[in-house]
Amino acid sequence: MALHHSATTVGTSATLLLTIPDKSEAVAVLIFNDDNSAIWIGDSTVSTSGANVGIKISKSTTSTQFWMHAWDSLYGISAAGTAANAVATLYSSPF
Repeated sequence: MALHHSATTVGTSATLLLTIPDKSEAVAVLIFNDDNSAIWIGDSTVSTSGANVGIKISKSTTSTQFWMHAWDSLYGISAAGTAANAVATLYSSPF
């Protein structure tokens, strides 16, 4: 298994956070927001409000966990933008 991690600056338009590799089984993904501005996560159409509003992740001392599958992509957006590399993701995959 390979451990994958990244730190991303999330802007005011949908920002790609990660894509799960092809042939991966379902994997638990951890996401941590270390910025005072909340982020919203979802697909490439994610927004901070309206019909495409994503799941809100505020600054926290704990991470949020959810499951993703092969070729799933996760995007984030912030109403104000985040500090450099404030959003961290972590998951394990055989590839």
